[in-house]
Amino acid sequence: MAKGMAVEKKKLKILTPVRVIAMGFALIIFVGAFLLSLPIAHNDMQWFPFIDALFTSTSAVCVTGLIVVDTAAHFNLFGQMVILLLIQIGGLGVMTATTLLFLMMRKRITLKNRLMLQEALSEDRLQGIVKSIKLILILTFSIEIIGALVLMCSFIPAYGGYGVWVSIFISISAFCNAGFDILGVVGGHQFGSLTGFAQNAFVCLPIMALIIIGGIGFMVLIDVGDRVLRKKKRLSAHTQMVLIITGILILFGWVAFMATEWNGVLKDMSVGGKILAALFQSVTPRTAGFESVSQAALTPVSYMLTLILMFIGASPSSTGGGVKTTTLAVLMLTGIKTLQGERDVNLGKSKINPNLIKRAITIIMLAILIIMINTILILIFEGNNHNQYASVENVLFEVTSAFSTVGLTMGITPKLCVGSKLILGLTMFIGRVGTLTIGFSIAKRKKINDKIEYTDAKILIG
Repeated sequence: MAKGMAVEKKKLKILTPVRVIAMGFALIIFVGAFLLSLPIAHNDMQWFPFIDALFTSTSAVCVTGLIVVDTAAHFNLFGQMVILLLIQIGGLGVMTATTLLFLMMRKRITLKNRLMLQEALSEDRLQGIVKSIKLILILTFSIEIIGALVLMCSFIPAYGGYGVWVSIFISISAFCNAGFDILGVVGGHQFGSLTGFAQNAFVCLPIMALIIIGGIGFMVLIDVGDRVLRKKKRLSAHTQMVLIITGILILFGWVAFMATEWNGVLKDMSVGGKILAALFQSVTPRTAGFESVSQAALTPVSYMLTLILMFIGASPSSTGGGVKTTTLAVLMLTGIKTLQGERDVNLGKSKINPNLIKRAITIIMLAILIIMINTILILIFEGNNHNQYASVENVLFEVTSAFSTVGLTMGITPKLCVGSKLILGLTMFIGRVGTLTIGFSIAKRKKINDKIEYTDAKILIG
């Protein structure tokens, strides 16, 4: 009896919530890769190289959108349905998708499951977690259905009956910030994305709305819903911060892209088309991956701006990636308060916990480190293969896009060698699961003794 309890305790120590989440994502990726490698998933009914199937599955589960083959040209209906299911699971999160399965099977949600859901949603309390999951599922499917119905108004006239499937696929892909599409060959070439609809407001505006709603986070959606439907007095500090930072980033990006690309990549468009395309280019790096203009044709200023927006990404507990808007906000507030000589970092009448600031610094530090190391590794691999397309700018863009689960590309992903694809796949996995989640699952946690306080170390910085 005692031995059995000891084994159970050891198992719980090893299978922590963060490790289960990471392993869950990995398992779904490999199952998806197997299905996508089968001949029945492809138009030519041939076996698909496993490394490419693994990359595609990773990109779908990590809701990134980087692809090695055009989705519509190579995958048949079965293959597209597998990709869409992987996107939906990846967007909801493995634990949320598992909870949906449990609810459908009428299985009890155990305490262990609730702890994992708490970790997956970055919630600070356990109470009401299952109720939150139910709300998330209702919101997700309702928004995706509405998005699909709106898109059908444009895609059915353009594609006939096939437009129904296109609308459903793109609605789910947009809400999950995945960037996959099945529009096929647009403008005479593959990998066209939304370039054929760059000036179509009835396509771009609904997709932008889906991207933004999916990117602000489920907890924000629930909080806003409570405010509107239940007449709650005020929004939480987290919701206010997310909405303000999101609004600022979209507006700043919109104005900046119009200023830098008016006579650049947007020059052949109408005035209305330029305004719409600039707004879309501001929204899509955070972190959707659909493109209405060629990323390779951007000016150096727009390239840097897109890189920064991709790095920041979406908000916590959302379908998007990146270091997150709130991480940026916490670091900016910390910097301002430090320059003002204040000891604490206050937000209104509340104080930001020092541990939260430490987490924000760690996230940024790890993100920069991962992007730098993986960029260097790919440059080494591609240098050995004499890949003329793998310039520093292109590889840095691709790695940042992968880490932030964006999916925007300079078009070099299909031309990369096996080693580079594996690195990009790992980058997507780390970006989706989260740097802290990966770090916590690997690092050995130390027991903290709060009674010991050391003297200050004499170190000069700055």
